[in-house]
Amino acid sequence: MNTGTVLSGSLKDFGLVEVLQIVEMGGMTGAIHLKQSNGRMGILYFNEGKLANCSEFDPSALTLGDVLQQLGMTTYHHIEQAYMQQLQDPIGKRIGERLIAMGAITEDQLQQALKTKVLWTARELALWNEGNYEFIASPNVQKLLPHGEISLDIDVLRITMEMVHYGDEWQTLRQFLPQGMRTMLQLSPAIPFTIRFDLRALELFTHVNLYRRVRRIATAIRRPELEVAQDLAQLVQQKFLLVAQQEAVPPSERNVRLPDPAEKLRLENFALLDLISRMEQEWDKRRTPMDQLPALAEFVNWTMDALAELQRSNGLALDPNALKSLMMNEGLTNVGNYEFKVEHNHVDVENFTSLCYEIMSGDVHKAEAFYDQAAMILHRLLCCIFEMINARVANPRERLENQEVWEAMFEQFALQSSGA
Repeated sequence: MNTGTVLSGSLKDFGLVEVLQIVEMGGMTGAIHLKQSNGRMGILYFNEGKLANCSEFDPSALTLGDVLQQLGMTTYHHIEQAYMQQLQDPIGKRIGERLIAMGAITEDQLQQALKTKVLWTARELALWNEGNYEFIASPNVQKLLPHGEISLDIDVLRITMEMVHYGDEWQTLRQFLPQGMRTMLQLSPAIPFTIRFDLRALELFTHVNLYRRVRRIATAIRRPELEVAQDLAQLVQQKFLLVAQQEAVPPSERNVRLPDPAEKLRLENFALLDLISRMEQEWDKRRTPMDQLPALAEFVNWTMDALAELQRSNGLALDPNALKSLMMNEGLTNVGNYEFKVEHNHVDVENFTSLCYEIMSGDVHKAEAFYDQAAMILHRLLCCIFEMINARVANPRERLENQEVWEAMFEQFALQSSGA
């Protein structure tokens, strides 16, 4: 895949702004992987020197739901509804796509929110003054990006200007909000004098004890978090609010952890290697094209079974129509006039096998055309399922390793089938 580390170092010696400028000047494609000793991680993806996407891995990290609410585009109710749908169907549409389908937001709003999330996340990562960075090169940014995410191609100059401005703001704000957007606040126990507050301040007071953290308060009142942080810092300075004791993270939990909605959707524990080993052993037994096609259909079922089992271990139930919905969305429901029969996330292998024997026992040219089309569709379906599962793996290196193993298995399948 021609990936590897081409740039690494300490953020104490070299800030993120400078690293981004090197990536831009080199027109580089890949990902900058940031990691702190407390377990927090950040990843910035690049496509030919432009910022393609950006993520932070931390329970209090900015989410798309936060941005959509802070920009006043939709409500918590709509986001929670889309999130519950996704919990049941992790291989289906992403949160933004579900919100569009619900009529909660438009496509233009989603694109604006995605770019805003990248800008706001990147500027937050630029505040890190400790930790390590590593640039992982790749010939294709889509190999690194989680499945379904597109390259936003934002100019690095725009990003670095935002980072510098944001850093200047926090030079002042940090003395009042020492943990940045994660700072926990509480109301002062007593105000020794009478004072009139405007409605904006009263709204903040109302939400402080409910939501505590700066980011959560901003999301709840549907205002951009930097504006809210500025207002809260002023109230801390005036001693109307106090900085509460921050929740300590035990050393045993200092690993990559995401905000609660995303954390529940993570699929690191998906038994990929066991599944691939089982598939390869079965494939070795299938010597003829007539036996190989039904095997691919069985592999789809095995993959869905493994996903359902992992969902159960996470206390979640997989939507019984997840596979059917995916096949419809990807246009993989038919081979010619034949429509796959799918129930409860299983392809009817017996029915498909009967069709294979019927067609492939007849006219040779018709049999070859059927085999080629059916094999292509089943390969694509397996790839789609895998990519959606792999998208739920947080670490980009682990995603790349999974991708390489999966692609190697398909090369083996293709080699044997073409020689059959």
